[in-house]
Order: sequence, then structure tokens, then C-alpha cells
Amino acid sequence: MQTNQMNELQYLLQSNLSQLVDNNMMAMANPLYQVQKWACVSSNSATSDEAEDQQQMSIINERKQRRMISNRESARRSRMRKQQQLDELWSQVVCLRNENHQLIEKLNHALDTHDRLLHENAQLKEDASDLRQMLAHMHLNSPPPLPSASSTSQFH
Repeated sequence: MQTNQMNELQYLLQSNLSQLVDNNMMAMANPLYQVQKWACVSSNSATSDEAEDQQQMSIINERKQRRMISNRESARRSRMRKQQQLDELWSQVVCLRNENHQLIEKLNHALDTHDRLLHENAQLKEDASDLRQMLAHMHLNSPPPLPSASSTSQFH
């Protein structure tokens, strides 16, 4: 320890020792001094306890106040997060509705094209059938083919 600290400790020790001696001397000289001293201490103790209680209540109230403020801030942040999530979900709803509308338009276009192609296919099948019938009718009405010179020489 440094000398300044040593000197301070010695001074405190001496002053406390002298108070202790003075108190003892007073107690020996006057027996009521001790009772008066304790009454004063208990009175100070009661006020001291009340002050401590008030201080503890004040600390408790401060903690409650800080906790209440913290809870309010936490609730505010939670509401902001929920609002942000809700806004994002609404944005998704709008995008999905637009995409759904576009897909419905594509589907309707594909269905129209399908119906048109089915009708066109039926018409082409009908035309093909008519052409086959005309071709078959032409073969029946035509005279038999004449034998050619090369085909007659084979039989002789």
C-alpha cells in the first residue's frame, strides 16, 4: 500500500477507536445513556428501513416502467412486422391474380384453337371421304384399260 493510504487507514482506525472509548465511558457514567442510544438507533433504523423500502419500491417501479416501455416497443415492432407481412401477401395476391388472368386467357385461346382445329379436321376428313368416293366412282365408270403392245406379245 502507498503511504497516503496507510495514513488514511490509521486515521480512520484512531477516530473509530476514540469514539468507541468515548461511548463506553458515557455508558459507565450514565446507565440510561445505553437505553437512549438504542432508542435513537431503533428510531433511525425504522426511518432507515422506510427509506430503504421506498428506495426499493422506486427501483421496482423504475424496472416496471422500463419493462412496460420495452413491451410496448416490442409490440410496436411486432405490429410493424405483421403489417409488412400483410403487405407482402397482398402484393403476392395481386401478382397471382394477374398471372391467373393471363393463364385463363391462354387457356381460352388454346380451347378456341382446339375447337377450330377439330372442326377443320372434321371438314378435311369429310373432303377426303368425298374424294375417295369420286375416285372409286371414276374407276367403276371408266372402260377397262386396253392391253398395250408389250402385254399382247407376252401371251403369244
